Amino acid sequence: MNQSVFVTRTFGVLLLVLSLTGCAGYRVGNISGRDIQGVRSIYVPVARNSSLEPDIQVTVTNAIVRRFNNDGTLEVNQTSNADSELDVTITDVHRTATRSSTSDVLVTAQYQLTIQAKVTFTNRRLGRKIFENTLVSGSTTFFTQANIQEGERQALPLAAEDLATNAVKLVTEGW
Repeated sequence: MNQSVFVTRTFGVLLLVLSLTGCAGYRVGNISGRDIQGVRSIYVPVARNSSLEPDIQVTVTNAIVRRFNNDGTLEVNQTSNADSELDVTITDVHRTATRSSTSDVLVTAQYQLTIQAKVTFTNRRLGRKIFENTLVSGSTTFFTQANIQEGERQALPLAAEDLATNAVKLVTEGW
């Protein structure tokens, strides 16, 4: 009887030790990866626009700053004294027809609007670029209204939000 109690306790302690060491690599509340350890703040300068869409750079920049603020992983610092920097260059904005009208197949009823950008993330603490000119895109769909320009104008902030989500995931999660 005494030996079975010893075996049971030994097995229980061994099980407890193994279960606790299984989670030894996890962290709570911090971003992972050796390249960005110690980075607490990020500077997001106004995006550059090399596309043909006018005045979209502020919309994209504001969407990225909002997404970082909502994510909470990195503090957005509006000065260049931050631990890291995310440079964004908008390369293309295009729309693609996705659905035709039910009454006339030659009339487009729905479009997909896509914003493509190249992002470069620099860790200033290490003094090197973590990734450079990585393609990120964001898209949304919109229905044709009385005029297509109004539908596209309303869809641009939504596509910018999707691009911001993908860019922030790339920085904080590494993909």
